[in-house]
Amino acid sequence: MRLRTLLPAPLLGVLAFFFYRFTAATDILPGDPGEFQFTLPLAGVSHPTGYPLYHILGWYWERFFSANPAQGANYFSALWGGVAVSLFYLLCYKVLQGIGERPRWRGATVWLATLTTLLFAMNPTFRSQAVIAEVYTLHAALVAALLLASVVHGEGGSGGMAWLPALVLGLGLTHHLTIVLMLPAVLLYLAWTQPESLTPGKLLRTLPFLLLPLLLYLYIPLRAPASPWLTLRLTTTRALSLFDDSVLGNLRFMLGTGFAPALHTPGEALRQIPASLALFVQHFSWPGILLILLGITALILEGRLEMLALTGIGFLVLVVFNLFYGIGDIYTFYIPPYLIATVWLGAGMAYGVELLTRMVGVRLRLLYLLAAAGILAVPYFQIMQTDILAAPRLAIATRERWQALLTRAGLPENAILVSNDRDEMTPFYYMQQIEGLAPQMTGLFPLISPDPAWADLNTTLATALATGRPVYTIKPMPGLETLYLLEPDAEGTVRVLGPQPAPNPSFEQPYGDHLRWLGIEWRGDTSPGGQITVTLYWRVTQSPPRIWHSFLQIYNAQGEKVKQANDHRPGGDYVPSPLWRAGDVVVDHFVLTLPEELPPGDYTLVAGFYDPVSGRRYADPLTVASLVSPAYYE
Repeated sequence: MRLRTLLPAPLLGVLAFFFYRFTAATDILPGDPGEFQFTLPLAGVSHPTGYPLYHILGWYWERFFSANPAQGANYFSALWGGVAVSLFYLLCYKVLQGIGERPRWRGATVWLATLTTLLFAMNPTFRSQAVIAEVYTLHAALVAALLLASVVHGEGGSGGMAWLPALVLGLGLTHHLTIVLMLPAVLLYLAWTQPESLTPGKLLRTLPFLLLPLLLYLYIPLRAPASPWLTLRLTTTRALSLFDDSVLGNLRFMLGTGFAPALHTPGEALRQIPASLALFVQHFSWPGILLILLGITALILEGRLEMLALTGIGFLVLVVFNLFYGIGDIYTFYIPPYLIATVWLGAGMAYGVELLTRMVGVRLRLLYLLAAAGILAVPYFQIMQTDILAAPRLAIATRERWQALLTRAGLPENAILVSNDRDEMTPFYYMQQIEGLAPQMTGLFPLISPDPAWADLNTTLATALATGRPVYTIKPMPGLETLYLLEPDAEGTVRVLGPQPAPNPSFEQPYGDHLRWLGIEWRGDTSPGGQITVTLYWRVTQSPPRIWHSFLQIYNAQGEKVKQANDHRPGGDYVPSPLWRAGDVVVDHFVLTLPEELPPGDYTLVAGFYDPVSGRRYADPLTVASLVSPAYYE
């Protein structure tokens, strides 16, 4: 490649870096970004798989941002976003060579690769990860580098560079393990273009370049002891260790085996296909999808089958894996497939120019490119209009919320802070580890450890209360009062005083195999049109198998239903019935308004639970009270 063809790569990379940098978040963030914002400057260990390459490089980068490490971590993603864009241009140029040079247009490949690169740089998902502290821009850079190194070696331009794809793959494995999914495509491509490089002797000579980078994983056991957030002090005699420092524990951590339960069954994976297709249509629009298909066709017609094998096999393996992997941020795993699809899109535009030149000469090719670029950029601009400042705004809101919470008066110095969501808690660790706020407090959330004591919000709160320290939730959680005595305050936190007690007096009447009815309290007006408030108490004997809704109904002496309260889910979204544990006391509140035309007489209240999906009652309803309306009726 000549200098004129190489020059756009650094220019586009610098342009992309400054675009991401000026739209990046400038302060702390929730979720994984909030974690990386303190693990990078402290050279610590984050969640599995540890991302050693990212942390080592990030620690050096953070030396320039000692005043604001959170901002530096965000800009680190912008940096690798720019690098990924540069590498993408070089890859795109190599793929478009031949197609872009055939029209009577000097420099066509440069212009086509530049335009395609700009479209990739604006990809909404890629851009969203380039403005926050995340691992995906470095991963995209490594994927682009692996494809580019394979093409350079496969074309035989540098016969002595058989080691380069192995080195890039080895480095990629020390960052994001999903780069291994590109291996079948790379091996097939090299078997097609450079079969001699896959002979046993050549493989043995290149193997060290693959394996030596894996030594970077020594970072994990070396730096875990220097990561205080991996050992949380619960009491003076008890600590929660979040890292297993055994050989097997280190290996499980590096391989991310804890994510295995997120894998879908084949049937579940098939059901993800429509959502996956919708993502591609959302990102590329239907004209873009047509250009992608045209680009694939162009590679076939132009005899670039080896290039189609490299990109096509890689694309299919990545997408199939995404269908099986059911994590919340799976949309970010589509960045490498988007990268490959954008290369195909560039090939489609190149082939369109070539076809136009054949049919009508050179007159319409520039108009075609401008129209294609405009159409393809429309959905990107529409998305950016609403989210281009989303990251900075989120950072401001996160800082304000946690600053106010940790510095307010009245919050005990040794409080345990609990959230149902790990993502909400990571800014607390940043402010504690980097800024020294609330050093004696502890932040907890469900699944912080694989121990059953942290399995869900209910067990997490019970374990926290068992320490004897004051326990607060960092936000209101409607439904939590079903299991716990709460004391909300004006600042948004809620003091958890303890589990709900049984009523006094109480009795235990069986209700199916999972509950015992303990008692009832009610107050209000039983005259026609009056309103009564009813509280039912239950004890759990074993965890219910599914989410239940509860009901309360009033019947007349003839056994006819007169009215019912609104059915609801006891525990709400935070502690629904499958999270109840044996021994828990469940408190269920109803408000029942009696009919205006209610005849005088004797009435009974019945209550119970049912499956909201099937409508099937869990057990026969219990008669929980008798009442007379009006109260003076005889």
